[in-house]
Amino acid sequence: MVSRHEDIGHSFPSGARAPESWLEEAISRDPALDHVLPQIRRLAASDAPVLIVGEPGSGRELVARAIHNLSGRAAQPLVLLDCASLSEPLIEAEMLGVDGTFGGKPQHKIGVIEQAGHGTALLAEVGELPPRLQDALLRLLDRHEVVRLNSETPVPVDARTFATTSIDLRGRVAAGLFRDDLHSRLATEVLSLPPLRERTEDVPALARHFVMQLGRAQRDFAPDAEALLRNYSWPGNLRELREVVELAALHARGDRIAADDLPDRLRTTPEKTSLPSLRDVEMRHIERVLQEARGNQRRASRILGISRWSLSRRLRKYGMQPRGEE
Repeated sequence: MVSRHEDIGHSFPSGARAPESWLEEAISRDPALDHVLPQIRRLAASDAPVLIVGEPGSGRELVARAIHNLSGRAAQPLVLLDCASLSEPLIEAEMLGVDGTFGGKPQHKIGVIEQAGHGTALLAEVGELPPRLQDALLRLLDRHEVVRLNSETPVPVDARTFATTSIDLRGRVAAGLFRDDLHSRLATEVLSLPPLRERTEDVPALARHFVMQLGRAQRDFAPDAEALLRNYSWPGNLRELREVVELAALHARGDRIAADDLPDRLRTTPEKTSLPSLRDVEMRHIERVLQEARGNQRRASRILGISRWSLSRRLRKYGMQPRGEE
């Protein structure tokens, strides 16, 4: 399962183990990586930007970490910036750094791109970047330099750039919301992760893998429970599957996890033959999680694996009335 990092500029540990042994360990923990192994190895041998496309919870950050740890930059940091979690002024300061006054105080701050050094900068949900920062990212990719906030002096950088997106960047380009030339540069290498609903044959094995990680006595699922797992559309992908497995394992009393141990929402999934749009899937998933969290946005954001600010932003985007905290 992919870990979410709410802190900005988080550096993943790297370089401590031989790359191939690290990858073998990662696969043993997360067999969801198995189907993209050839692409991971190929991209690790390159130094080009990589765009990782997939829905939230599909394993994008884990794949980015696998590519980095197999690359020649493995001994250097992999630093993450979530472009959807901050307001525009803050994301500019975090991404590029600051020289001068910011927020009413004199500051000298190194941004995420510089923090990566000779390693890798991972920009999550790059489609959320405002136009000013799209210009800055294109400058980084073309000239290998950044200009800090309140400065005019370019700073040379050597970080490799990874980006992830869960939205259609081509659609944003067509709508005039994302630079076409930036999309072309980011999409030099593209790795697409299919949603879990398109890999239903993998769901039982992944569920068993997650329950074994918990060290519970129940190592398998009853046939009726396995049928529910297969038939659910999994809008939250791997992250939601792990959450469901963890809750079911806590509720289980027999030697196997039964259908009654699984959340009620698994019984009301729409038929996979008429899949809704990604927008509808995300809206329905947020609605269900908010309902289960009894309107508590803090708890709901933890289940969804996003920041509370990002959840509020999505509620406004979809015209959903935010519910009060309990």
